[in-house]
Amino acid sequence: MRVLAWCSEKGGTAKTTSAINCAVALAKSGRRVLLCDLDPQANASLVLLKGKPATSPTIGAVLLGAADAAEAIRETTTDGLDVLPAALDLADANMALTSAIGRETRLRAALADLAYDFVVLDTPPTRSLLTVNALVAAGEVLIPVEPSLFSLAGLGALQSAIDDVRKYLDNPGLRIAGILLTRTRNDNVSRDVEGQLREAFGPTVFTATVPTSVKVEEAHGRFQSVIDYSPRSPGARAYLALATEIINGGGTEKRSGGGATRSVQAGSRRAG
Repeated sequence: MRVLAWCSEKGGTAKTTSAINCAVALAKSGRRVLLCDLDPQANASLVLLKGKPATSPTIGAVLLGAADAAEAIRETTTDGLDVLPAALDLADANMALTSAIGRETRLRAALADLAYDFVVLDTPPTRSLLTVNALVAAGEVLIPVEPSLFSLAGLGALQSAIDDVRKYLDNPGLRIAGILLTRTRNDNVSRDVEGQLREAFGPTVFTATVPTSVKVEEAHGRFQSVIDYSPRSPGARAYLALATEIINGGGTEKRSGGGATRSVQAGSRRAG
C-alpha cells in the first residue's frame, strides 16, 4: 500500500485540488484508493461527498482513538475511491493530540490494517500534529508549487520537516515522490520558476504540469473533480498524466548524502 502525502507550507498551491484529482485519477486507472482528509477545512471531504458534511465518526475520532478507520470510511461516486473524511472539529482533535501518548503515530497505526493500492493524504498548509502524522504515516511526499517568485521559499522548511521525521520519528524511508507545478501560465514568471525548479531538482519535478484553468474552479463549485467535470480539459489531462507518472515511479527524489537538502536550499536562495 503506497501512502502519498500532499504537503505544502504555503497556501494557494492547489494542494487540496491536487490531492482530490490525484486520488480520482489513480482510481480511474483501476487502483483501489483511499483519500484521507487531514485538513480541518475539510474541502476534500466536501467535494468527494458531493457537498454533504461528513457524519460521525470522522478522522478526528480515529486519531483520538474513539473509532477505527474502517468505521469512518465512506464510499464515493467514483469507482474504487473511498474517503476517510474530516469535519470542522478536526482542529479540536489536533489540539487534543498535543497531550496524547503516541501523538505523532496515531495515523500510521490507524491505517495499518487497511488494504488499498494507494492512500492519498491531504494535509493542512501548516506544520501541525496533523501534518506530522501524515509524514510519519506516508512513504512518499508530493509537493505542489505555484509558479510565483517566492514559491520556492517554503521548500527548505518542508525538507527540514521531512528530515526530522526520517531521523526522529522512525520513518527513514520517507522520500519526496515529486514536485508538481500547479497553476502554471504562459508567461515569463511561470517559465522562470519552472526553469529554476528543474535546474535545482532535476527529475524530482514531475513532467506533468497543471495549468491555470477555469474548469478546475467550476468543478469545485459542482463538488466534482475536474477529471469528472471536464475530462478533456487541460487540467484533467494533466492530473491523469500525473497519476501515470506516480504509478510508474516518475518524479522521485534522488538522495545521497543529503544532496536533496542542499538542492532545496539552493532553490530557495534563487527564489529570494
